[in-house]
Amino acid sequence: MASPEPPDASDPALGVPSDLTQQPSGVSHLRRYVSLRGPNARMWMTVAYFSAVLTLGFLVVVGSLVWTLVSGDPPIGSVVLWSTAAVVMAFVGPGSNVVVVRGLPQRITRQGISADSDGVTVLQERKWWFPGEGTFIAWPEIRRIREVHVGGRRLTYFIEFVLDTHRTDPELPSWAETAESLALEEADAATQFYVQVPEDVKERILRMVERTAPLPSVVERSEPLR
Repeated sequence: MASPEPPDASDPALGVPSDLTQQPSGVSHLRRYVSLRGPNARMWMTVAYFSAVLTLGFLVVVGSLVWTLVSGDPPIGSVVLWSTAAVVMAFVGPGSNVVVVRGLPQRITRQGISADSDGVTVLQERKWWFPGEGTFIAWPEIRRIREVHVGGRRLTYFIEFVLDTHRTDPELPSWAETAESLALEEADAATQFYVQVPEDVKERILRMVERTAPLPSVVERSEPLR
């Protein structure tokens, strides 16, 4: 009696996000990547710098207050002045650091959309204490990918993903938008979500998908703006 054949170890495990830090394997070829890390990352780095400067200023103010108190018989006006300055600086210095330190890794980490022969990955990579967020979507799950825009004079651009498979909210990145939140028409599909992209990047993402997908028709073009 012939023994059963062992399972093929080369079969890809669907649902596992592609690791953008590694070289593509023999299965996932044609790998392409478009970064979505934009000006917000530089803005957060600037905010972190000024927050550190303000914290240093807080320490200088506290040091001046302590010196005033231990230097003999300090004037009441000086004590009140340095105490008030210390309280104000505590909010704008160490207080702002709490917010900046919590959100900085997520804002400056590598993030973007990757496509290969297995499917599409929407990912924010892990950095420091930020665990990373993202989702992998196999090509058979995708009904359509297209660019949409919302707004009047100042447009905001999104890439829409419409899937035939169900995804719960925890399975999607926290920064993914829904049709309801954007006041857009909901598709008759299991899952529909949007990722905001810069205007000069949206076309690169659509071309990447067209060149990588088994069926380029998965990309649907919107009417051009007049």
